[in-house]
Amino acid sequence: MGQGDKTAKRGVSALGAWGIVALVGVGIWAVFFGIPAGIQTLKTPPISEDFGLEDAVVALRLDADDRSYLVLVNEAGDTRSVQVDERGFEDSRLVWTENGLSTGGPRDEYILDADGLRSFPLDIASDSSSERARVATSEGFAVLTGSAEGAQLAFVDVEAGQLTERDAGYTSASLTSCNGEAVLVSGDHGVRTVTGETEDLSGTSPFTGVGSVTCAGDRLYGWGEFVDAEDHTTQTLQIWDRATGERREVEIRYPRELFAWMSGTPFVWEGRLYWAGGSTLWSVPVGPELGESVTATETVDLGGFLNDFDVEIISGTGEGVLAAAGGRVYGVATDETFINPRRGSAYDRLDRMTIFGADATAGDRRIELELRGIDFSKRDLHVHAIAVNPQWAAER
Repeated sequence: MGQGDKTAKRGVSALGAWGIVALVGVGIWAVFFGIPAGIQTLKTPPISEDFGLEDAVVALRLDADDRSYLVLVNEAGDTRSVQVDERGFEDSRLVWTENGLSTGGPRDEYILDADGLRSFPLDIASDSSSERARVATSEGFAVLTGSAEGAQLAFVDVEAGQLTERDAGYTSASLTSCNGEAVLVSGDHGVRTVTGETEDLSGTSPFTGVGSVTCAGDRLYGWGEFVDAEDHTTQTLQIWDRATGERREVEIRYPRELFAWMSGTPFVWEGRLYWAGGSTLWSVPVGPELGESVTATETVDLGGFLNDFDVEIISGTGEGVLAAAGGRVYGVATDETFINPRRGSAYDRLDRMTIFGADATAGDRRIELELRGIDFSKRDLHVHAIAVNPQWAAER
C-alpha cells in the first residue's frame, strides 16, 4: 500500500472516530435534554403578523433555556409558540378579552386575534422599562411601564387600530380597570380616570406599599405589604370609593404565618374578595361584614402537587402569574427532572406540563389541559404570565 493510500485510510478512520464521538454526543443530548427540544428551539420563529389566536384557549409568557416565548394552547393541548423579547428585567404580562390577546415587547405592543397579529410601535419607551401593569379597557388595553428614567402609559384602541402614549413622570401609582376605564390610584390624589387624551399626569404622586389593585363596581381594593415582617400574619387592605373619593383601611388577619411579602391576583366574585398569598387563595366578604378588622378564610391550596396527577404547581401567587376568570383561577403545573449542571447551563428538564383550574367557591382543583407537542425548549422553564380565553373560561 502506498503512502497516499495509508494517509487516506487514516483520514477515513479519523472521520469514523469523530462520527462515533458525534453520535455519542447526540445520544447524551437525547437522554438528558431530548432531541425534539433542541430541534424545536431552532424552529421556533420570532413573533410576526401571521401568528394569530385561531383556536387557542390559553396563552403563556415564559422563559426557557434563556429565550422568551409566547405560547398558545388549544383545547387538545397542542401548542404554537413564537419568540418574543422581554420588556426590561421584569416579566411581561398578558390580558385576554373579547378585543383579543394583549402583550408587549421592549419596543412594541401586540394585539392577537383570530385574523393574526397587529403590532403598535412605541416611541417613548425606554430600553430599561419594565412592565408594571396591563389592564383591559372598553376600547382595548392600557399598559403602565416604568424605569429609573420615568413611567409611561400606553393606550391601545383596538377598533381604531391606534396607540397613544403619555409620559407619566416619576409616578409609581397603581393601574387597574373599573367598568371599562383605566384608573390610576395614588396615595395623595386618590382615584383618577385616565385615557389617551389625558395630557397632565403630574398629579399622580408616588404610591408606595401597594402591589396589586382590583375594582368591582365603584370600589377599588388595594393590597399593601405584610405589617409584621417576622410572622407575616397581618396585612392592610385599602378601599377607595370612586363616587365619594373616600378611603379606608381594613386589617386582614391570617390564621397562620405566611411566607410571603405581597399579595397578587385579586378579584371579586359573588360578594367576596379573593386574592393569592403564600401559595393559598384567601377570601373575605365585601359587604357590611368587612369592618375595620377581619380574619381571612382559606379557600384553595395553590401549592404542592396537584391531586393524584403527579404534577407540581409552579404558578406561584404573584401578580400576573395566575389568571382569574368566572370564579376560577388558572395556573401551570409541571413535572420536571433535575439535570446535573455540569452537563449544561440548564438545571431542569420539562417532562410534563398542564394547565390547572381551581374553583374559588368550592375549593376543588383539577387539570384543565394536558400540553402535547411542546414546541419550545424544555430546559430551565420559568412561567411569567397566563391568560385564558374568556369565552372558554365561561364554559368551564
